[in-house]
Amino acid sequence: MSQMDFNNNFFNEDIPPIVNSSEPHMACLFLLDTSGSMGFKSTDGVVPIDALNDAMNRFKAQVCQDDKTSDILDVAIVEFNNSINVIQDFSPVEYMQQVNLTARGGTYMAPAIEKAIEMVDERSRFYRRMGTEPYKPWIVMISDGAPLDNISDVSAKLTSLSQSNKLAFWSLSLPGADNKVLHELSGARVLNLIEYNFVGFFDWVNKSMRAVSESSPGEKVMLPPANEAITLDQLG
Repeated sequence: MSQMDFNNNFFNEDIPPIVNSSEPHMACLFLLDTSGSMGFKSTDGVVPIDALNDAMNRFKAQVCQDDKTSDILDVAIVEFNNSINVIQDFSPVEYMQQVNLTARGGTYMAPAIEKAIEMVDERSRFYRRMGTEPYKPWIVMISDGAPLDNISDVSAKLTSLSQSNKLAFWSLSLPGADNKVLHELSGARVLNLIEYNFVGFFDWVNKSMRAVSESSPGEKVMLPPANEAITLDQLG
């Protein structure tokens, strides 16, 4: 598959493009694998796509409990399977929409990652046009499978962006995912999800965003340690 369909169904003129533009801002994009296997029930009776929907819909309320974090955090959501779909373009986290993802199709990663890179780059340029200093953006990819396409070119691009400190690309590995591929994309930033505890994972993301909000752009941030939901996957 050389070309993926791209859909962008998100538009809401009532959502402001930014809040508190005088403050530095953080862009975090969730890149979600919604291929068919995400709809298979696990041996513990969990349907991953349902657990992911529930956790993402809790995440907004968690973040908005801290005014400082909610003031600086902008969120986008992109899914990929046989196509790419922008569920939500970058918006202040307090305006984050409820998600109801469904599982279908295959795992075509490379064009989706390219789209995510394009979106965070545009968001950083938007901040600068607004006179807002950007934090280093995050892309958080959640996947349970190996890609059906070639990721070598986009992997090289991610490595270059990471080494130049322009982007942090994290991968959350679900049971059955190809961690060798995820390390190729994320380097050391690969986390293993334990027992489909997406709620715990997003709690870690929330605390990470809070740590960012307490820092200055360009400053090294001490992220919270892994919790009961995740382990850091060591490079072999």
